[in-house]
Amino acid sequence: MADTHSNAALAAIVDIAADAIIALDDNFRIVRFNKGAEHIFGWSEEEMLGQPLDRLLPLAARAVHRGHIRTFAEGSTESRRMAERREIAGLRRNGEAFPAEASIARVTIDRERTFMVTLRDVSERRRNEDRQKLLATAGWVFAASLDVESTMATIAELPVPRLGDWSLLELLTPEGNMRRAAAAHMDPHRLDEAVGLVARASEALEADLPAASAGRVAHETEAQLITEVSSWLTANFHDPLSRERAAALGASAVLIVPLRAGGRAIGALHLVRTTPGAKHSADEVRVADQFAGLAALALENARLYQESRRAVRERDDMLAIVSHDLRNPVNAIVMLTGAVLGRDFDDARPLMDRDDVEAIRGAARQADGLIQDLQDVSRISTSRLRIERRPVLLTELVKESADMFEPVMEDAVLRFIRRIDDDLPPVQADRQRLQQVLSNLLGNAVRFTPHGGEIVLMAACHDDHVRISVRDTGPGVSANDVPRLFERFWQAPRLLRAGSGLGLFIAKGIVEAHGGEIGVESEVGKGSEFWFTVPR
Repeated sequence: MADTHSNAALAAIVDIAADAIIALDDNFRIVRFNKGAEHIFGWSEEEMLGQPLDRLLPLAARAVHRGHIRTFAEGSTESRRMAERREIAGLRRNGEAFPAEASIARVTIDRERTFMVTLRDVSERRRNEDRQKLLATAGWVFAASLDVESTMATIAELPVPRLGDWSLLELLTPEGNMRRAAAAHMDPHRLDEAVGLVARASEALEADLPAASAGRVAHETEAQLITEVSSWLTANFHDPLSRERAAALGASAVLIVPLRAGGRAIGALHLVRTTPGAKHSADEVRVADQFAGLAALALENARLYQESRRAVRERDDMLAIVSHDLRNPVNAIVMLTGAVLGRDFDDARPLMDRDDVEAIRGAARQADGLIQDLQDVSRISTSRLRIERRPVLLTELVKESADMFEPVMEDAVLRFIRRIDDDLPPVQADRQRLQQVLSNLLGNAVRFTPHGGEIVLMAACHDDHVRISVRDTGPGVSANDVPRLFERFWQAPRLLRAGSGLGLFIAKGIVEAHGGEIGVESEVGKGSEFWFTVPR
């Protein structure tokens, strides 16, 4: 009676155990398959009774495992515990292989051998270890580079496939829109398709899209789980081709994690599962949040490093400009004053004649002008340029500038044409600053237009602004150089150095401070037309 009770109790314990407990006969066929085994493998006990143990192993592992178990059966060792052997691979009913730990014991009762196998599914433990390894790896990988492009690629690549089968990184632009920055896929053969989503994303993604969009999630403080894939595709892939490509990569569940640095949103990371029915677990969400924190910090560090390098380059450029452009006026002053100091005290002539004084004065003004330009650059770069708005009669201002340059045009043997409307409306502007812009454009035209050429000054009223332009017949600017014309310290390489390279940058800052626009239309060999607008 006691034995019956003990056997029943033991059977109940075996039945409720979470681990798989499997009994094998002497031919290694299954004679007992508990509830834990049913849960882990997906087969019922009725289906597995009489089946060989091989049925629960991946095909590639069966022959090796068969040899191991036969060696154990004929050996002197009565049992092997889980810690005494390496992990094995199990095979679920749906074909999924998984890591497992197993122990085996040999029991002989009435000369009949029975093998008791206990198997523990460690796939979740391995996933947790992999996720922690992801965070540890991210820490040193992010620390290894301060390059922005490399950091963006790393952010997309590291969490695949641990947190998603493919990923997409989107970053907020200064204008508050989203742009796709990097992508990765677990299948090397499909990586180009994922990267293609980034290549097609030159257009900004609006930040005020439906709730599933990354533009909204970037401003959230918590990750968003999305199972309604169709709405995610519609919200984040606006053109049909991109949406079709994203759908072809597959998506059954999406985890969008916001990237925040210093309390501000900088982007979002999409982590996409493709297996039907797959979902992101709570632990995966937690790890993804931690990863996003490391990623955002790495991006911010890379950005700050890039800005610091840019600041150093700008400082070096400024020092080069100052040392180069101040040398001429300073040398002139030194030379002229040295000539004066070298005269004999008995010389009855005046120490300096008027021409010498004018030359020194001109050199001093040239040096002062460069210093003023450098101060303007600093104010524009830090948004501290002061604009004192007063009513300005533009017709009068443009004609004054033209009159001032008339003798310069004659000396340079240039034909100067004026096309200035007599009824330009008055505007609220800084008269001195606008004259500075116009003088810069006219001065550049004179400098680069060969003798016998033509310069046309035009000013006309449009719907909501006045457009002022200077057209010349100079060498023109190549299409590759046009986008850089308004950068500080930059000059077209094929043109001789003439000035500090600050004029157009300052002009752009002044025009934009007035709420206007500035630009150029140019063609090599046919001249250029620089223009700017002033709001009415």
